Amino acid sequence: MNFFKITLITLLTLITNLMSAQINKPSLSPRVTADYNIGLAKATLDYGQPNKQDRVVFGGLIPYDRIWRTGANASTKLTFDKEVTIADVTIPAGTYGLYSIPNKDEWTIILHSNTKLWGSADYDEKNDFTRIKTLPKKTEDTRETLAIYFENYTANGGDLIIAWENTKIVLPVFVDTDAIIFQEIEDKIMNTKEDISAQTYFDSAQFYYHKNFELTTAVKWFDKARQMEPNRFWYTYYRAELALELNDTKTAKKLGRECLEAAKNNPSTDYGYIAKATLLLNKLSN
Repeated sequence: MNFFKITLITLLTLITNLMSAQINKPSLSPRVTADYNIGLAKATLDYGQPNKQDRVVFGGLIPYDRIWRTGANASTKLTFDKEVTIADVTIPAGTYGLYSIPNKDEWTIILHSNTKLWGSADYDEKNDFTRIKTLPKKTEDTRETLAIYFENYTANGGDLIIAWENTKIVLPVFVDTDAIIFQEIEDKIMNTKEDISAQTYFDSAQFYYHKNFELTTAVKWFDKARQMEPNRFWYTYYRAELALELNDTKTAKKLGRECLEAAKNNPSTDYGYIAKATLLLNKLSN
């Protein structure tokens, strides 16, 4: 065995011994990775979660007017799989480092293009994608552990929350859900060469109906869905609703009765459509 092989084996043995000698300790700032559905966008948060531990956090452990990694250890990362808007700033799909500059009266939230940093080491402002000013909220309850999450969901987004100690930051995140759905309908109905399912026709027609958009097209798609799946009485119900919206009471009554009869005769359950159809027919009789 030559000298090189002996040296390599010795080195590998030393590394193995050193690794096996290490003590496996729990992290005091465990890493959190969580996915959220924000409208039709997916957001992922990845951050270290430090604890207060009887310390003054903001203005103490985390100094005012200085860049903060908004977490512990490696930089906090925020990923969106679709374009979103935060405080009127358009954020393209991608991954960003989430930094902040806390202050007693105002915070600066930073989305940073460099996601490879360890905390704020080597942070360079020239790599900021955007900076957003926001006002901190004071909370009565003290939060021991830093938490970053989403809440207050709507069809078009939710609020990004940063909460620790007695401070809460709220950033509204907007997702243009309508634009995404309109594009999906165009791709799956207008521009496709593949077979279109009854459910796709129904979902598209229902969206157009609820948005009061091209209702004649919605009628056509509802009818296609009903022709393909005549036993799905809920398709008939929404077509009846749309007929009423278009002041076609004759069609609305006819389809309302069809839905009611089919729902009553369904061997499993009516899914609430007996009540829905009954209310619709009562409205038409007044």
